[in-house]
Amino acid sequence: MRLPLSMAARSLAAALLCTTALPALALDTAVTTATTDSETAEDRAQRATAPSSIIVTAKRDGERLPDQSGTLIFAGKLGDVVQLGNLPPVAGRNLRVAMADIPGIVVSEVSNGSWASLSYRGLGEPHESWNLLTLQDAIPAVPDMYSYPAAYFIPPLELVERVEFIRGASGLLYGPQPGGALNYVMRGPRREAGAEGLVRATLGSWNAGQILGGASVSDGRFAADGFIQFAQGDGPRRDNSDHDQLTGQLRGHILGDDITISLALDYYRGHFGEPGGLARDRYLTDRRGGTTRFDRLRIERLAPTLSVDWQVGDLTQVTARAFYSRFERESWRQAGGGFGQVTPEANVLIRQLQAFDTAGLDIRVRRDFGAAAQHSFTLGVFGHTSDAPVFVDKGSSNNDFVGLGGALARARRSGDAAALFGEVKLTFGDLQIVPGFRLERLRQDVVETLDLAVGSVTGGGPGGQNGVLGNRRNVETVPLFGLGVTWDASETLRFVANASRGFKPLLYNDGVTFQAGIDVADEFASSYAFTIEAGVQAEPVPPLRIDASLFRVTLEDQVGFLGGPLPASAPFGAVGAGGARRQNVGSMRNQGLDLAARLDLIGPQGLAQSQNTLRLSTNLQLLDATFTSGVAQGFTPQYAPGHMLRSILSYIGANGARAALIFTSVGDQQGADNNAADFFLPGYEVLDASVEWPLGSGFSVGAGVNNILDERYAGRVRPGAGGGFDPGMPRNFFLSVGWRG
Repeated sequence: MRLPLSMAARSLAAALLCTTALPALALDTAVTTATTDSETAEDRAQRATAPSSIIVTAKRDGERLPDQSGTLIFAGKLGDVVQLGNLPPVAGRNLRVAMADIPGIVVSEVSNGSWASLSYRGLGEPHESWNLLTLQDAIPAVPDMYSYPAAYFIPPLELVERVEFIRGASGLLYGPQPGGALNYVMRGPRREAGAEGLVRATLGSWNAGQILGGASVSDGRFAADGFIQFAQGDGPRRDNSDHDQLTGQLRGHILGDDITISLALDYYRGHFGEPGGLARDRYLTDRRGGTTRFDRLRIERLAPTLSVDWQVGDLTQVTARAFYSRFERESWRQAGGGFGQVTPEANVLIRQLQAFDTAGLDIRVRRDFGAAAQHSFTLGVFGHTSDAPVFVDKGSSNNDFVGLGGALARARRSGDAAALFGEVKLTFGDLQIVPGFRLERLRQDVVETLDLAVGSVTGGGPGGQNGVLGNRRNVETVPLFGLGVTWDASETLRFVANASRGFKPLLYNDGVTFQAGIDVADEFASSYAFTIEAGVQAEPVPPLRIDASLFRVTLEDQVGFLGGPLPASAPFGAVGAGGARRQNVGSMRNQGLDLAARLDLIGPQGLAQSQNTLRLSTNLQLLDATFTSGVAQGFTPQYAPGHMLRSILSYIGANGARAALIFTSVGDQQGADNNAADFFLPGYEVLDASVEWPLGSGFSVGAGVNNILDERYAGRVRPGAGGGFDPGMPRNFFLSVGWRG
């Protein structure tokens, strides 16, 4: 059972819920701002010299998609743009706050902040954001966007200008993932001559500390910028919850009249303690406890990128992105652990190293045509390759991080992909029709050369062979398509519809896995999605903007897991309580409503006039999700809450002051596709608040309280050894001091 809030706390939450939801729920149909401003020559010049991002210009206030930008076409698509500058700086990796303006994004909170765990519309387990495409400045920021799209890297949110999200399969121009594309757009480059710098220091609960420094310089033609951030802390759990992270970036830019060339080098290194999952009764009574005192995780990333944005005359634009990344994921986990139980200290460590060398090239061209250049087409090619060996070794003790006990497993993994894609935007007055396609050719190889049993969990060499060595080769040619329609019924009313086909490739660890306590099928099938969405965007009066969309998603052959206990059934063995069986679990049908409203109470267009803005925004997703076939038929998919409501009351001062009060309500969730009781996640409500205030001479001070009501909850549960519930963070505080000049 979930511990109840106090009567006073529940009254506060209910009042905020009613207040923020009222503007949206009082209307029969919901919609968002539409803009029909035509693109000017000045817009084209700005676009040609803009930094690499999915969205280079945006409509009016920068919080809605433009019809087209650079070589990208957004007409006929639904998405969201979060301007993080409208909030106080987001401390640490609080994605619950950073993503609060995106309807339907599930933030499955990881207590030590070691990675992003996100999902959308119930389309699969959110663990490490496998079903989304995560990008930084329009370049994949994952180990392998096809075969291992884990979101281990989160850029410093204080330096993210905005977060862009293209919903569902309508993001097929950026990759095949059915869950959509999420892009972190960094600030810069500086375009006017001069120099500026920034420094920010943050202190918080559990000895958290963070220092960020950055600088940029430009003479108007050449520019350079960079930053470095170091963060550390003990974490919310009493044992083995510490972390330290180092993030840095250097960029150089050539800023021509018609061309921008940017070269960037990103580096990230993170060390994390992994305190382990808790049994349900324990996280409700002792959420700061742990079960794995010696488990550790190291993530390291080095990523150089080259971006070119070229305006070729008035009608043609070209973009090119070349990227490489070296990801290393190294973990140390004690052998012989159990679901939600304390692992005996004597158990030895198992070291696993996954290394990813990935490279890619993305070239696109957009050409406008027609009597008034009102039509456009875009065509692009994409190439991608990766090499990702795995090394698993057994330690001789609980502090042997080398693996002196002997080799347990070795696997060679590699993949190549090539894609051809394009769209045509046909404009007939107020109507735009946008057909598009993507053709994928994908090859994946996974070959196990060694796979031995752990043997004794307290010492000694590895045991005997685990069985037949895994050997999987997958070659697929996949045609995908999309069709979008936009109709501007008036200056303040727009209708948008989209139908798109998406594709979830097999992962490297489908069929050849190294996770203890998980029984895995020998064969897996890729998953295919089809999404239909229709929405309205409107601005009934200047202070009020409303969005609404109805959606229906079908996903065939979803790869998920069934929670134990499960009896033996060929080719599987029996699975005990807390364990899981990973396989294709069936086809799902998810449908629902996305609703969002924004009301400027005070401000330039608000109900009351002021240079400052007091804004109330809310978004709601209602979701009905179920498996329609397969072994999970009739069950609710993992992480598909019936409702998600977020409300933000924000103050945006003309002098740079910012304040925000954010309310989050998430409905009940299932943590296993067969709805096993041991994995059930009760709904919860969380309230966060933060403020930043300028002091003059470029200095500012900030503060915040997360989980003000100290709600006891968990938004994440993992099966197998070391698994269990990952409790949400208790009430915590932070204080920051910054300077920009």
